[in-house]
Amino acid sequence: MILRVLILSVCLVLLSGCSGKKHGPELKYTPEEFDAIMDTSGATPAKEKSAEIDFTQYSPGVNKLTSRSLTYERLNFAVVEFETEKQARAEALRLNQYYSRNWLFDKVEGEPILEDLILVKFKAENPKRHLQRRPVNIPSEHAPTPAGGGEHH
Repeated sequence: MILRVLILSVCLVLLSGCSGKKHGPELKYTPEEFDAIMDTSGATPAKEKSAEIDFTQYSPGVNKLTSRSLTYERLNFAVVEFETEKQARAEALRLNQYYSRNWLFDKVEGEPILEDLILVKFKAENPKRHLQRRPVNIPSEHAPTPAGGGEHH
């Protein structure tokens, strides 16, 4: 009888421990956090009419008020805020683009300068890539400060 109870309790513990994935809270950048990082990037608001964001191209969940077109090193790209990280990741997967937390970086894939910028500043990733690209072209004034001080590459 004791052996049965012991086996039953072990099985119960194992089953309850394997009941599914545990999800932590979704990570989000508030618009203020995002702006603070973006302000140090050197990217500026895009001025060309052709750079405006066509929100009909995106899945539901876009925050149109905080999403915007930017220019960096004469290259236009879009930063699009979603309600959740899951939505941003799904859209990045669909478009073969990058995301970080609840933000999508569109028109970045295939532009090494833009890829490097968002990889360094936002630790963004492209969910379609099995091996993530490592930044190589980021100017030193936009690179993260090394923990040891002023080491240059």
